[in-house]
Amino acid sequence: MTSTLESSRQEDQVLLLESVPHPAADAAEPFIVASDRRVILAYPIAESDFERFGPFNPDDDPFCAVLFPDAAFHRLGPPGERDLRIHPLASNGLAAYSAHEVIHSSLVDELSSVSLPGLGKRHFVITFMDSTFECVASDYTVVGVYGAAEIASREAFALVR
Repeated sequence: MTSTLESSRQEDQVLLLESVPHPAADAAEPFIVASDRRVILAYPIAESDFERFGPFNPDDDPFCAVLFPDAAFHRLGPPGERDLRIHPLASNGLAAYSAHEVIHSSLVDELSSVSLPGLGKRHFVITFMDSTFECVASDYTVVGVYGAAEIASREAFALVR
């Protein structure tokens, strides 16, 4: 007989989000700008996505900003790429330097018993070199891909007001 936690983790289905730029390896760290209900994650994008989300100048350091509205939960911290195998979703297909949505999320189930009505019920995970970002929100939107972190930062702060 499996425990409730084990059976709920088996329901977690990790899907890649191809519409979100892949994070760059060995680049600047991601950062979060958040208000009570909105979270914006900004991070440098992988060079392999420059053509898809560009064009960029040769001296640009492209960053994207992703908005998560109606956020019920967010965190940015370990594990990073080297220790990703210890993440509870690693065996379900969580990949390094990628954006994911978790369908049938056990985290959403846990939060639904304590969260306020009207908050998001979708679970997103984006993996980086030294950290992993997780958020439960109603949706996600890539609000922009910018030539530098300073521009992404300015746009992120404008969006949380």
